[in-house]
Amino acid sequence: MGLGGCASDPESIPDRAADAVVPSGRSAVQPFNPAAAQDIARVVLESHESFLMPVGDLANQTPIYPEARLADRLPRREVCLRLAVAEDGRVFALEDVTGAPSCEVQGDVEAEFVDSAMHAARAWRFEPAVRCVFATAEEKAAAANTGCAGAREIPQAVSLHYRFVFEQDEGRGTVRLAR
Repeated sequence: MGLGGCASDPESIPDRAADAVVPSGRSAVQPFNPAAAQDIARVVLESHESFLMPVGDLANQTPIYPEARLADRLPRREVCLRLAVAEDGRVFALEDVTGAPSCEVQGDVEAEFVDSAMHAARAWRFEPAVRCVFATAEEKAAAANTGCAGAREIPQAVSLHYRFVFEQDEGRGTVRLAR
């Protein structure tokens, strides 16, 4: 799927509501601020803790192939995005990381493809990432493969990476998540 993630300590994330600038239907999404992201503390799990990655909502739509680019019969295009997902599962920041070391895709891609990917991702929702805090490491081991059963659940903000593949086949555009 081309997915990676990083959890953050929610107490160290600055208030984002005041800075939100990009409307997106349900909420506002701000551009990703790499300088601010470096100040977010990473979560380090203790021996009695585990972590569940966020799960994307089945209603999340894939981007749409830019209609205006179909006549150009372009070869495959790929776009990498970094999404910041809040403790409530909404996307609160986006960054185009196509060409960055964290993306397998190198080079530039036309703005229409990036815009399409960002437009779709702004509206995405997730079942939040969760840090599971068990009373002891033994309880954690006993609960293996049961999620957070018996643990205190603490929602976590995370950073996720997605790679979208835009392709044409006989004049029809398709978009899929890379694997």
